[in-house]
Amino acid sequence: MIIDTKEKILNIAFKIFVNKGYQGTSLNGIAKQAGLTKGGIYHYFESKEALYYQVLDKFFDSKCIPDWLKDIDCNIKDIIKKGFESIMKEKMRIQELVGSESDDAILHFYTFLYEATRKYPIFQRKIDKYDEEKRRILAAVFQSAGEKGEIRGDLDPEMMAFELDALVQQLQYLSFVNPGVKDDKERFNKLFDNYWLRLKP
Repeated sequence: MIIDTKEKILNIAFKIFVNKGYQGTSLNGIAKQAGLTKGGIYHYFESKEALYYQVLDKFFDSKCIPDWLKDIDCNIKDIIKKGFESIMKEKMRIQELVGSESDDAILHFYTFLYEATRKYPIFQRKIDKYDEEKRRILAAVFQSAGEKGEIRGDLDPEMMAFELDALVQQLQYLSFVNPGVKDDKERFNKLFDNYWLRLKP
């Protein structure tokens, strides 16, 4: 697949911004990696800030509902299990985005998100909307499962959705920083089994 020059610049700039931050990134550095002159960058972007904004806009527009919540026709136990199984897949995706197999990838990634959303609050609102949609889907799944008797009927679907989403996100973080989590290959299966015990009718 042929990638045009502007797209190439955006892809290279993303990797540098995510690893070095806005202040640590220079147009000269981006131009060098892209095989261009600094003037070549200005042909497509009027400033470093304009390039940064377009990098962010492309990244945040690419965020979509995670794969484990796209197919919700199966039973709730399988959906939740896929959520726990997604944790290591998400870890690998973050490492690929950052361009590093090191566990430090999460530090670079979270710093990138923090800097982007503080500089441009519109991107925080996009994250919030994305999270709200995930929880809306999950709440509907919990509601339906409760009505069918697949899980306990006394559970609050919205609170369960919030809890599961938060748990999966926290475990994704711990998969980078906690040796007991990242080194125990069976940990997520055990956590899922324990989680499911709380839901069974």
